Amino acid sequence: MNHNHVWKNFLISDLAGKVISVFKDVFLGIYFLKITEGSIVNVSLYYITFFLTYLVCLIIVNRLQKLNLVSMFRIGIFLNLMQCIVLLIVGKKISNYIILFAIFASIGNAFYYYPEQILIKRINKEENFQNYITKDQILKYIISIIFPIVLGYCISKNSYELAFIVLIAVISISFIFSLFIKGLDLKHEKINLKRFFANINKKGNKKIMTLLSLRTLFRSLSSFGVLSTLITIITFLVVSTELSLGSISSFITVISILVIYCINKFIKKENLSKVFIPLSIIQSIVVIILTFSMMYLDINNMIHIGTITINIGFLLILLYNVVNGISNPIFETSNSVVYYECMCKQNINIEDEPNYVFWFEVMTNISRSLGYLILIFVSKIGFNLNIISILIVAFTLMYIAFAYTLNKINKDYLLN
Repeated sequence: MNHNHVWKNFLISDLAGKVISVFKDVFLGIYFLKITEGSIVNVSLYYITFFLTYLVCLIIVNRLQKLNLVSMFRIGIFLNLMQCIVLLIVGKKISNYIILFAIFASIGNAFYYYPEQILIKRINKEENFQNYITKDQILKYIISIIFPIVLGYCISKNSYELAFIVLIAVISISFIFSLFIKGLDLKHEKINLKRFFANINKKGNKKIMTLLSLRTLFRSLSSFGVLSTLITIITFLVVSTELSLGSISSFITVISILVIYCINKFIKKENLSKVFIPLSIIQSIVVIILTFSMMYLDINNMIHIGTITINIGFLLILLYNVVNGISNPIFETSNSVVYYECMCKQNINIEDEPNYVFWFEVMTNISRSLGYLILIFVSKIGFNLNIISILIVAFTLMYIAFAYTLNKINKDYLLN
């Protein structure tokens, strides 16, 4: 089959993960908060169960040697489809089975994301990951413009049921396109971390793996973990409706797309890593200023900007999201490129691809679980706007460490 057709079919099939991610990032935490009567502990337990069970499921999926990578990927899409059907049928009663649902969702994610990462490497035979990841991120952000508004409108007008139906329809289309993915090397080896690290040491790649692991730890405590949930919660507390939440999410995504476009067009790759640390420091300073403003100003007051009257709380929340909308696409696009280019730089062979994927999933999910454990601990003290704001500052500071490791990996290994 023509390589371009494989690439296009895979990209459309991969929409399933992007659509589900939009729903989970923007609405799922709020949905669980609503049906559990505001229990942040239950929501955190869902995520912790999901992350840790996911690691076990990855090992189990990897052992299914009779299934090739594309078959696994199709099963993952189908199980994501079933998640939406379960949510539609069970409704609010899912709060009674939130741990079981987390386990079921983790199985679907394991079938989906384990083969997805390996397939991305094999589709990009020319190792043109910068080009692929940029296009993939733009597609992701386009989805992130359309679906928050669509799903937010559905939820506001018809509760969550209509949103689940929309998700079911889109994921069904992705599943159909997955049937046409052919022409790739679909074999995969069993996970064996002992052999993997022996090979890493043999090739002299211990230092780069250490840096990549630290990068994953800091990323999971900043842009890719509990911080996203906290920003979503604080935004919802201020705007109060899913439609407003979805609209803000879509607006921020437009900003993110413009940032990616400008970075890709005007900044050379060798210069991009130089902005990581300054950007993370500026981001942290701005978030600290906004946090203290949130804590000490009356967020219900109105201010006048020309002929426009705007709520202080809404303005601060919008600025929170704009700051993250500018920095996140820079860090996430660069992070994805680093992930795949380092796989090639270290000459990770076919037998070690599953180990590479699994090791970083271990680092990611344990770190994310740690973030939610911290949230549970802090929530025992109290859970209000001020505490959420302080936690946002603490986790935002992790961006500086994340930026430092990204810069060092680029400088020492990828730009030589």
